Amino acid sequence: MLIDFFFDFETRSRSDLKKNGSVRYATDPSTEATLLTWTFGRCAPIKAWRKGHQIPAEIVDVAQNPHKYHFIAHNVAFDYLIWTQVFSKHFYNFKAPKIENLSDNMAHTSHFRVGAGLDTAATVLKLPYSKDKEGRRLMLKQCKPNSKTGEWVELTPEEWDKFELYGIIDTRLLRDIYYMIPPLPSPERYAWEWTFKRNLRGIKLDMDLVNEMNDIIQTSTPGYVKEFEYLTGYKAKINSPVTCKEFFKQYYPHIENMQADTLRDMLADKRYVPPHVRRALEIKDLAAGASLAKVSASLRQNYNGRIYGNLAYAHAQTKRWAGRGIQVHNFPRVDEKRPDALDFELNVQDLTSSVRAKRPHLRDPLGFTKNLLRRIFLPDSPDLTFYCGDWSKIEPTVLFWLTGLGTIPHDVYEEMAAEIYSVPKTTIGKESEERQLGKGAFLGGGYSMGHKKFKVDILKKYGLEISEALSKQTINAYRKKYNKIVELWHQLEWGFKQAVQGQSAQLCDGKIFISPMLLPHKGVQIRLPSGSILYYHHARITPPEDIPVLDDEGNPTYDEKGRQIFEHEKASLAYISADNGYLKKLYGGLLTEHVTSCTARDIILPAVYNLEAAGFDILNTVHDELWGQGAPGRDKEFERIMCINPSWCPDMNISAGCKNGVRYLK
Repeated sequence: MLIDFFFDFETRSRSDLKKNGSVRYATDPSTEATLLTWTFGRCAPIKAWRKGHQIPAEIVDVAQNPHKYHFIAHNVAFDYLIWTQVFSKHFYNFKAPKIENLSDNMAHTSHFRVGAGLDTAATVLKLPYSKDKEGRRLMLKQCKPNSKTGEWVELTPEEWDKFELYGIIDTRLLRDIYYMIPPLPSPERYAWEWTFKRNLRGIKLDMDLVNEMNDIIQTSTPGYVKEFEYLTGYKAKINSPVTCKEFFKQYYPHIENMQADTLRDMLADKRYVPPHVRRALEIKDLAAGASLAKVSASLRQNYNGRIYGNLAYAHAQTKRWAGRGIQVHNFPRVDEKRPDALDFELNVQDLTSSVRAKRPHLRDPLGFTKNLLRRIFLPDSPDLTFYCGDWSKIEPTVLFWLTGLGTIPHDVYEEMAAEIYSVPKTTIGKESEERQLGKGAFLGGGYSMGHKKFKVDILKKYGLEISEALSKQTINAYRKKYNKIVELWHQLEWGFKQAVQGQSAQLCDGKIFISPMLLPHKGVQIRLPSGSILYYHHARITPPEDIPVLDDEGNPTYDEKGRQIFEHEKASLAYISADNGYLKKLYGGLLTEHVTSCTARDIILPAVYNLEAAGFDILNTVHDELWGQGAPGRDKEFERIMCINPSWCPDMNISAGCKNGVRYLK
């Protein structure tokens, strides 16, 4: 039987961990371990090693005989890199542990929804202690050189004692939390292992293309900055949210900030503004946006032409993967309305030459570069094909299956539009705004979105500016047409209330089972058709309350008699969120989203297993896509395997499409 070995490193480096990523950080020559805290099993004392001290014999044994130990850390991927790339230099005959001997406490806390961070998990689990704030300050103080002198910050003996105590408390938290929650179920253990391996293997980048794109950005950005200064009258303030808001609020008085969503809303807004204002807004969106920053991030974070650490396992309430690193999940789609079309062959090994030839003729260099972002990913070798499979309407498919609505019609967007406008669906054109509205309603209406939010959402996603009356009409049409989905919202809310009060409930012909959760504390759990469980810790019914109505400046509002105005909020459901340890409210639509999205995720996971068993190497999962690589000519097989029904849903009509080539082409 393996001995549980809990360990936690603190480090210092001239490399910036946040900017460069964990692989570049761990392989940087300046990176070193400054503190290691560890313990064995449930009851052994927690010990510490400091930089410059002799390494204890028991740690030497772990390093030389890893087959005897079960390595456990919180975010073990980082500590594994430090153990194998940095700390290993202290040992003779060092051996790296095998993946089957590793466990990630963060994966456990994320899966069981008690919090990705140790401090959040301690809050949700109601531990009587948490991370040491003074020790954290000292950790940050010693982890990088002084910004002015470039010299390392050396702690005093008193500070070292506090710093060591910080590590010991973290390791105590790690051990206590690990033994409070169950191990991962076997499918989830597979999901975590696949994520761990994929994060450490990385994805190959077309570095020639990335460097060319970066050169375009560096040479053209000053021109955009000068143009922005000329249009606005503000000197070199393109990245200043305060100055930009100052200028644009004259023409868009409703804006509250200059964040990416606000910029998209402003660009989609059809109100008239002077052409120079519109152009300044376009420049702001391009030159100061996050999309082009991904090019410089790729240059910083790549190691030997590969990008690492792209996924966070089970980071959402729905157990879906979250994006990390250069955030592939947030890569923009190609905007075909930009002036410089990608009018050359993208499915080629040497894309850089085509881009270089196009450069002298570009009218919008930054927009052109932004449209190229998705093309930087390559398979590991030229004799492999890059496959990208995408499930078609996977969440609506699950929602239809759960509610007994059957198969989604191929012309469902036209059907929805016809319902909204009370016209025959044959009158709805394929490229019409009516169909776009029908599509937005069908894809966005399933989780009880109200008409006010829908009006904003349809503008953001599709550029459609509709009246409040049409937005109400659209939402009402959706709810009338799909009343079984509306019924599911109410059933889930009712079932959750039952579970809070100690009763269980079965929904959707027994596919969903909601019950009280008693250990490690009271809460609610929802068992899905796949057998997966959604956890809601400290679930409760909150009492009704009166919420103050605030004006645009955030101040209380009053009626004509001077009485403060309140909005009555009825009793609602709530639970302690694993995101931050705070109370989060729930309603039927949000529960439906959780159930549907997690069920869809449980279709994605076995597809990863089946594809890898068939010889494909799965590189990434992004929303409802799977990226893989394999021998050429297997696109139909890739697609077929994606559509294999898991045993728990043999009657669900799963469909997918696949694009393939010498690089990511979707």
